[in-house]
Amino acid sequence: MTSKSVSFSMLALALLFAAGTTNAQSNQKQGRASLLHYPVDENTAIRLFYQPQGDYFHAPLVIRVVNGDKAMLITAPMLQEGRTTYVSLAEMRELAQKLAKTDLEWQESETAVALGSYKKLVGAGIGVDAMEILVVGSNETARAKVPPKAICKTLKPLDASLRTPRALWEFQRFQVNYGCKVPGFKPNAYPDHY
Repeated sequence: MTSKSVSFSMLALALLFAAGTTNAQSNQKQGRASLLHYPVDENTAIRLFYQPQGDYFHAPLVIRVVNGDKAMLITAPMLQEGRTTYVSLAEMRELAQKLAKTDLEWQESETAVALGSYKKLVGAGIGVDAMEILVVGSNETARAKVPPKAICKTLKPLDASLRTPRALWEFQRFQVNYGCKVPGFKPNAYPDHY
């Protein structure tokens, strides 16, 4: 009887240890997304890019915080960095929080990078095998890769973060370009999109 109670106690102790290890690993994984928990400010930008092999060129989508000029919220110019759309600071914060809650594995650096010209992305092999999500903060950078089959599933929940109509339309158009179903999407809503 004593050996049964010792065995039961050891089993209970092993289960508690295993549960503690699992929680610690879970906390470490959540801690890896720390960039997305940094304060999001007006310098934060998010770039999404995927270039399927053999397909026409897909420009990256860049989401930036508008700096004072509210008229920019209805634009989406093609800039050196890619198709650029603008959101409020509150929207960018919500988008960063939702990205942090995804199961993506983030590679982080405590150095901010410049987005640079979109023309250099394909030559560098970026976005060829998977969609790259790049989050650039004031003093840090995070990258995650999304396998092609997971693009629609990953991006769809982020729609709710975007309340600026033009930004939402550009984000949904980006999804449509990769075969995602976006109910109610109106492809001709913004004729200035070339």
